[in-house]
Amino acid sequence: MDVFSKLGFEELSESVLGKRGSSGKAFSHRSFFSSLFFSYLCGGECLEDINTLIGQFKQRPGTLLPSADTVGRKLKELAEENIVYTSETSGRSYRFNAAEKLNTLLLRMIRKMGLIKVGSHVDIDFDHQFIPAHKFDAKYSYKQTESLYPAVCQRASKMGANRKAEHSEPIYK
Repeated sequence: MDVFSKLGFEELSESVLGKRGSSGKAFSHRSFFSSLFFSYLCGGECLEDINTLIGQFKQRPGTLLPSADTVGRKLKELAEENIVYTSETSGRSYRFNAAEKLNTLLLRMIRKMGLIKVGSHVDIDFDHQFIPAHKFDAKYSYKQTESLYPAVCQRASKMGANRKAEHSEPIYK
């Protein structure tokens, strides 16, 4: 991911997420993001798909990607505690994760690319999508089935009176 280096994202990642290892032998943040990114671009659907691609990327000089297990451990290191909100009316508990470090990194990367300017105001339209799934982390939903609820975030270019985006362009999924 030469673009990652050219944009200065390696240094930015270290400043937000911390330096990895002192011996110089530890995988960099760039290596973790590269594994995820390359896997996604090649049609990967889960972390284990990274292992299928490692052999292909060894053919490119200077490319060393961590295995799916190593990427999984790194993602767990970056994980933050869930915030639990309990509704006063229904008594139900809802969990969400602010992922402060990763969101800070994402915003700084977007700013570095010139997509937003320091001090500018950006309206965000945030919503969860209902996707029926029978995976280990699926939760039972109000639609009486197990499902996942990935978040979709869009930059709203024009907000209506009801605060719904009348026209928006996706900036992060």
